[in-house]
Amino acid sequence: MSLTACTEFLDKINSDAALQQEAITALEDKAGVEEAANAFVSLGAKHGYEFSAAEATQKYQEITAQGEGELDDRALEQVAGGVRLRRWNEGL
Repeated sequence: MSLTACTEFLDKINSDAALQQEAITALEDKAGVEEAANAFVSLGAKHGYEFSAAEATQKYQEITAQGEGELDDRALEQVAGGVRLRRWNEGL
């Protein structure tokens, strides 16, 4: 399992409109961070990326922590896709 794999998967989502839609669908109606993280892990595994729910949650927390100031280009790209962050925020 790897935080790097999680980051790579987020990058792939941000560059692939079809995968963005698949992620939105996979994360719909998830009731909380844990359920959303598990769905995200399953989607990642389906596309060949192996990481844990804890790693996905850690990555999400890193991205949102940067939100207290200006986002760097990489974080801005991840947020711009909106897929993961929007769904986790709804579950909080």
